[in-house]
Amino acid sequence: MDFEKILNLGVEKNIINETQRNGLIDLYYQNNNEPKQVSTVVKVLYYIGGFIMLGAMTALMSDTIQHSTYAMILMLGTIYAVLFLGVGEFLWRKNEKLPAGILYFLFIAAVGFIVMDIEKMTGFFPHFSDMDKLPNYWDLCRCPVIVLSSLTIIANTILQKFRPASLLAVPTIFCSYAIFMTIVDFIYGYKNITPKIFFTSNMIFGAGLSIIGFIKDRLTKADYSMWMYLVGAAGFFMYAMFLLDALNIGVWQTQLVCFILSLIYIFIGLMIQRKPFSIIGIMGVIEYIMYLEFDNIKNHTTVLTSVVLITGLIILYAGVIYSKNVDKLRSFIESKLPEKVRNYLPQNRA
Repeated sequence: MDFEKILNLGVEKNIINETQRNGLIDLYYQNNNEPKQVSTVVKVLYYIGGFIMLGAMTALMSDTIQHSTYAMILMLGTIYAVLFLGVGEFLWRKNEKLPAGILYFLFIAAVGFIVMDIEKMTGFFPHFSDMDKLPNYWDLCRCPVIVLSSLTIIANTILQKFRPASLLAVPTIFCSYAIFMTIVDFIYGYKNITPKIFFTSNMIFGAGLSIIGFIKDRLTKADYSMWMYLVGAAGFFMYAMFLLDALNIGVWQTQLVCFILSLIYIFIGLMIQRKPFSIIGIMGVIEYIMYLEFDNIKNHTTVLTSVVLITGLIILYAGVIYSKNVDKLRSFIESKLPEKVRNYLPQNRA
């Protein structure tokens, strides 16, 4: 029953009077810091709105770079930053944590634009127009990229200390990736980075991000691990497929490795109770089943479509069974793990 309805019932039963009711309601809302529950549709609309604003800001800043001065870009970036931070603060105090978090994210993006503009203005960061003129252009970009990313991470970390919004994990992830790939570029040299090196580096970053997400899981005020898992798990799986393709080991061997990796993802998702791993793993298993069907049933359209249809029905039924028994499956997996491992799982941490 709703809190206010309980108080109204108390007034009707003469347990409390009207003044006490109003006082309790005011006290409740003054001390209720729990974020409001937001429906999935509204969340999607929030993220789409934030993406549109980010795109508009990027387009306007890009146009300003081409047709205006660095001072104008600096002023425009500052206006954006103040606007996003101010509206974000207003929404945060109204307990609208999700849209506030999106505006804080846009604020950090504006800060990044400001830092880059200052680097360009001082000549520390090479001008984009010199990309084809300077033979060592990418070498000159390394230090500015590291400084830009580091300052953005510092600003983001300070903001996270006072406003723990989960979306603020994304700027840190993006900037950390920029620093990581800059280090890779320094080790191998821009012209020496082969597809194998590029894909392997991305796999290492994705795996490291997922490990950090696991270590931080349920130990922070905001759910930063959600974004680490999403980016890390998706990135590792995607670049693993690219790497296998670049190695030319054969289609069926590539598919088999991806199938095994998908099963591992499903197991990890069940073990730590995180959806990104489970969803990617399930999609990988379905893709492998479809590959087997299309690869083994050729020149028989009727048979193939019938088999695919039956497969779809089986997948739907499997989804129903999975939904009903997922908790039992998780409990079974946990029961088979050593006690020390069980205690270290995110959901079992003190």
